[in-house]
Amino acid sequence: MSTSPHTASPSAIALSEQRAPLLERLPSSVLVGGSLILLLTIWEMVVIVGWIPELILPRASSTAVALYNIIVDLLTGGNVWVSYRTTLIEAALGLLFAGAIGFVFGALIAETTFGRRVIQPYMVALYAAPKVALAPVFVAWFGFGMTPKVVMAVTIAFFPVMVDTAAGLSGVDEDSDKLFATIRANRWQRFFKLKLPNALPFIFAGLKTAAVLSLIGALVGEFSGGGRGIGILIQTASLRFNLDVVFAHVILLSVTAFAIYWVIDRIEHKVVFWRKAGFIPTQA
Repeated sequence: MSTSPHTASPSAIALSEQRAPLLERLPSSVLVGGSLILLLTIWEMVVIVGWIPELILPRASSTAVALYNIIVDLLTGGNVWVSYRTTLIEAALGLLFAGAIGFVFGALIAETTFGRRVIQPYMVALYAAPKVALAPVFVAWFGFGMTPKVVMAVTIAFFPVMVDTAAGLSGVDEDSDKLFATIRANRWQRFFKLKLPNALPFIFAGLKTAAVLSLIGALVGEFSGGGRGIGILIQTASLRFNLDVVFAHVILLSVTAFAIYWVIDRIEHKVVFWRKAGFIPTQA
């Protein structure tokens, strides 16, 4: 009695699993948690031993205490909560406007000769300009309120959306385009029924990048424009050499940016339901 070459016995499967590398057999939670514990231990030890002065790098334990105090202030609605709420509103408005502006200009670049030959060079030149140098200019134009921070967030965040939108709209399959031409679909039908669905994964990729950049843009605006916000808290703590507080804010901002990225990724899963989206592309 012979066995099919395509059918593997349970013992063969178990043997192949045993031969798999350890990193592939361990759950992701164990890998992430273990690496985090190892990193924190090394961080704490290099400061305790004296390899790095605490004035330059605070202890991981003192940073954890500062992070705990910040989270308590956030949950109780203190001054930190007011600053975080301000920065998040600025970043959210920046992402909203950056997404809209990036989509419009990306569509113009992909669909019109004027966009490709006139608009695109100006947009690239604007994005290549040093953003930090523009922050005082925005303050002079729009004052010390929330507006210059939102404008800075838009300036930093719109470019990925524009580029990815243009790439998605221009990357339509040639056979599909010929099919729509055969059935005499007009330009708007081709745009909304062929090109836009094809571009959605690209647009969401640009939005995920823009979400992180809009938060950075809001912080850059706060460093130059004053007022309220996380940037002011970080600036004040750094001037007082409270580096544990600075590191705690940076960690919390990183978690916030990851959470925003994850939310947009979940929305992509729902909207672009015909394509599997994820943080890292995988092969079947």
